[in-house]
Amino acid sequence: MSKTILIVEDDKSVQRMLAETLEEEGFTVIGERDGEWALRTFESRQIDFIILDILIPVMNGFQVAERIRKTPEGHSLPILMISGIYRGVNHRKDAIRKYGVVDYLDKPLDMKRVIECLRESFGAEYPSAVATQAEREAIDRKEPEPYASPESREEQQEVEKRSREFRAASRRGNLKNESFAELLAELYRERADGALLLRKDKIKKIVYFKNGYPTFVKSNLLNECLGKVMVREKLITDDECEESIKQMKDSGRQQGTVLIEMGCISPHNLQYALQLQLETKLYDIFGWEKGEYQYNPKSLVPPTTISLEISTAAIIYEGIRRKYHQERLQEELEPHLDQYVVPNPDPLFRFQDMDLDDDEEAFVERVRGDLTLREILDLGLDRERALRIVFALSCSGMVRFSDEPGEAPEVEAPRSEPPPPPPPPPPKKRSRKATGRLTEHGGVPVPKLNKSPPAPREMSPEERSLREELAERLVEMKKQDYFEVLGVSKNASPSEIKKAYFALAKQYHPDRLPATSSSEIRGLADEIFDLISSAHEILSDDARRAEYLEEISSGTKRDVSSEVSKILTAEGLFQKGEIMLRKRDYQAAREHFEEAVNLCPEEGEFRAFLGWAMFQSDPKNEEVVREARDQINQAISLNPKVDKAYLFLGYIYKAMNYKDMAEHEFEKAIQCNPDCTEALRELRLINMRRKAKKKGKGLLRRSR
Repeated sequence: MSKTILIVEDDKSVQRMLAETLEEEGFTVIGERDGEWALRTFESRQIDFIILDILIPVMNGFQVAERIRKTPEGHSLPILMISGIYRGVNHRKDAIRKYGVVDYLDKPLDMKRVIECLRESFGAEYPSAVATQAEREAIDRKEPEPYASPESREEQQEVEKRSREFRAASRRGNLKNESFAELLAELYRERADGALLLRKDKIKKIVYFKNGYPTFVKSNLLNECLGKVMVREKLITDDECEESIKQMKDSGRQQGTVLIEMGCISPHNLQYALQLQLETKLYDIFGWEKGEYQYNPKSLVPPTTISLEISTAAIIYEGIRRKYHQERLQEELEPHLDQYVVPNPDPLFRFQDMDLDDDEEAFVERVRGDLTLREILDLGLDRERALRIVFALSCSGMVRFSDEPGEAPEVEAPRSEPPPPPPPPPPKKRSRKATGRLTEHGGVPVPKLNKSPPAPREMSPEERSLREELAERLVEMKKQDYFEVLGVSKNASPSEIKKAYFALAKQYHPDRLPATSSSEIRGLADEIFDLISSAHEILSDDARRAEYLEEISSGTKRDVSSEVSKILTAEGLFQKGEIMLRKRDYQAAREHFEEAVNLCPEEGEFRAFLGWAMFQSDPKNEEVVREARDQINQAISLNPKVDKAYLFLGYIYKAMNYKDMAEHEFEKAIQCNPDCTEALRELRLINMRRKAKKKGKGLLRRSR
């Protein structure tokens, strides 16, 4: 039987690194991000080992360990403590003495030492990856009906209905002639928007694309329902799944919300499970060696709180890793054994993000165009892994096979100054508390907030921060000449220019963006990438370079893009609107948000806050309320990932006494952002009232 490890870590990257490594070892992994849910999970699950960070929200790792050690089940449970702050020998000694931990490791973690700790703890009971996979496959073979919620059956029907829209599809074909991996790469090259219907026997799946990236998947397979995914990953038990479906049918609530209220799963693990369900649906298609496909460019991506945020190349590699056996890979690559593996000269394809580990990255660095496939397979990486990587590189267009060796790529450029940094990773969202009660006031019930309306975020949300960074970088680049854009001197050699171009192209590649980024962000990123490409194109051509040097020596300067100026101005107006909202000057807030929307009509977050300010400015006016809802719904269509849009809509429906609709919007806010504490609070209140009402009815019946 597999062993289950609980990882308690609020840093997503560390949690992910640990989870991926341990799952490859054959462990089942459950992750939590705060002390409260760590204890809940420990109490409700069979946990065999805990990896516990010290600095986590709600209660720290020392407090969690102390609580666990006081229980009979946790008295001797192996715990490995980790920390990037409390470092050194003294902390290690204290942790071992006070909490009996197996070890205390400093960050960055040495994964070899983590594995050693696990091997020392489990000894002969150390799990087998093959046995763990067999357990999961046994669950997959079970009949899906007991796990399937009403939502899953609705999706089944929707796929059948939407598949009829593809009858007049402009493109169709057979997976025998063009694999799913090749289809993904083709749609990426085209920057396609639309939907791909795939059929194999009675199975139908629809994969939706935005800007060439797969973002969402619908399936008619009940076996891929959320309940079964969660049971397979040991996030919930069979009994909990069954009870959640029963409560769901009784109340009409979503399964995830019911499970959170039952204390079975944290909001973060619900989001993880929904993401995992999407990936399960998608990666299954890589195993199809036959089937038909139809592509409809007119199909729109449905608004959804959960979406795939993985680059196309990374999806292709992971799909091949999961579904292609070694014999199939060898058959695909056999004709190319004596050909050279040459990197694609176009940085757009060459520098796609495949999400490789360090060993795999080192292997890919050796693919420079001077070795044949046969020679590459002998570089030291195990053969099956090497076959997977090369095949994925080929399918995604990152390399091509050639009878002649390619030109070795340039990777770095000497610079007088360091290159400008790429946009930093988007900041984590901060949650905040909301206070308030609902009071009947005239025609439309109005939310009366004790202190203030939901205050705007202390930090910019992810997309807003990224948009600002890209806009500022583009303004800076627009003021520079092409030499400054690339960071080279005016007498730089062609080799130096090429090196600089490749370095920047890799930094600013579109794959650095989340796949679901708004069209505005995509536009900014594309403009930066195009500017870098234009600089390389002109400076690499002697005649055009001479002409350009003459142009800039005469003092001619390029204008800063008016679009970029609009974005920066709109951002300033939006921030003023937030300030007015905090001051409860709703009319002034509305005016600022309206100006921001006029400048950037495609920015969903601006519209969401405009709708909320409109409602707050005149909540008794039915026409204003209708218009406010329209603005927020439009915001969701533009960007389904803005949690505050669902929260605001939920507040409005609550004020209008549309309780079920309000609850549905609060559920979406949680799916979008598990840290949306205002929505969690509203759902708890709704559940408390529902229980009180049911209890009251029971007392009334007994009194009769």
